[in-house]
Amino acid sequence: MSNYIKSEFYRILRRRGTYMFIGVCSLLLVSANVVLALVKLSAPDFGYATTNFSLANLYSSMAAAFLLCVWVASMIFGNAYNNHTFKNSISYGISRGTLYFGKLIVQIVYALAAFIVISGLYILSAYLLLENSGPAALEMLFKTLFACLPFLIFALVTANCFNFILESTGASITATLMVLLAFPLVSEFLGMKFVFFEKLAKLLPWNLIGAIRIDTEKNILHFYWNTQLDYGFCWLTGIVQVVLFALIGYMIYRRKEIK
Repeated sequence: MSNYIKSEFYRILRRRGTYMFIGVCSLLLVSANVVLALVKLSAPDFGYATTNFSLANLYSSMAAAFLLCVWVASMIFGNAYNNHTFKNSISYGISRGTLYFGKLIVQIVYALAAFIVISGLYILSAYLLLENSGPAALEMLFKTLFACLPFLIFALVTANCFNFILESTGASITATLMVLLAFPLVSEFLGMKFVFFEKLAKLLPWNLIGAIRIDTEKNILHFYWNTQLDYGFCWLTGIVQVVLFALIGYMIYRRKEIK
């Protein structure tokens, strides 16, 4: 598998889109800090040109990062079916397990690297351009990232699952969004009437990300149902669903006819 993973990294590192994604996201985020700094110059009483406000915008945007994982997975997956890449790889003796989990590992590594670069540039620009509000906001950012990391990995795993099962990119993205977004929202709605769906909704990553509330006075995270956030619960819930969808995708892909 290591040789396949190396070849995948070689492939994506030679693609322009790999760097354009990081560059565009970084530019958009850094430009937000530039705007805050410029407004502060023209209006000295402007109270939002602070690292506290800037970083709060980042750690309150985990839902956007969650959905961006779908794009990252599709971008790394490429046109494997249209180019007959899988058929050729299997004919050369590469196992389906290597293809499936190799691509998943590459997607996770790239997503983490991209997030570190993008958020790192954003944080650096905030501290260079804006008024320093102290370490509290940065600490809350790290706490939020740690709580949401298994959910972001789940989004990648789900997208990878449907990328392998469905040959159409559009169908794959649609199916992924149905699981990541539509199903949690429907479950939350049905939870108003049925206890089963009420409990199920509180286990789904999209709803858990949306349920996180930040107490800036106590510097802690909690859920909107007034329960202090349990990092162990977040990780256990996320890992169970990661393993579930990784195995479902692999088992179906093992039996899929490759054309």
